[in-house]
Amino acid sequence: MAEGDKGDIRTDDKVWYENFVENYLPKEQDRIGPGSAPKPEALIHVSIGTDENFEKMVDFYVKFFNCTVTNYRDKRAEGKDGGRACFLSFDDFDHRFALLERRGGKRATGRAGIAHAAFRYRSLKDLVALFRQAKAWGIPLAHSINHGQSTSFYYHDPDGNEIETYIDNFDTPQECTHFKHWFQYRPGLDYDMSAGAFNAENMCKLVDEGYDEKFLRDRDNVIKLKAEGKL
Repeated sequence: MAEGDKGDIRTDDKVWYENFVENYLPKEQDRIGPGSAPKPEALIHVSIGTDENFEKMVDFYVKFFNCTVTNYRDKRAEGKDGGRACFLSFDDFDHRFALLERRGGKRATGRAGIAHAAFRYRSLKDLVALFRQAKAWGIPLAHSINHGQSTSFYYHDPDGNEIETYIDNFDTPQECTHFKHWFQYRPGLDYDMSAGAFNAENMCKLVDEGYDEKFLRDRDNVIKLKAEGKL
């Protein structure tokens, strides 16, 4: 869509959205059907199929998320399709993870399928504590980055599935959404996501040194600290 009289795609929300609908969303005739579905209240659990790594997967999720086992079943004696299942929870819900043994199932490969499961934490100190504990267990960090609206540490489970642990960088969901909508990847704004990548060990040091968490959550400050060699 042209700018000019119709507004600026970088700053005019109506123009930006019209461009998005016109050039990126499926057309009405290509959608699965008319109408709107009811909205869910929350993302409650993640179900993961695995094969020879079943015990390692259970151990990983119990440790990494500080879970308890709420249920377990073993159907291996019932035939070639039978397997084990373990249900885990880190709070009062009956389960947050369902780990299902599926014989012959392929491990995660490449970037196809579900990209990752994301879990929000209370504070940057929590992310740092989890990073250090995971390192002590021999679980390496995949990468860490300030997206703008969030600060994230990524890991992989024994099957290669990616896990994002993150905090919101703003005080309210509305502020996070505002940043996501208006600043990330807006045409003409030259937003470089990789500029927010940081060294996790250095971030730990800054937290230990008493840097204000709100300061460290600010993407501009992260980029500046990197330029100064501190992050």
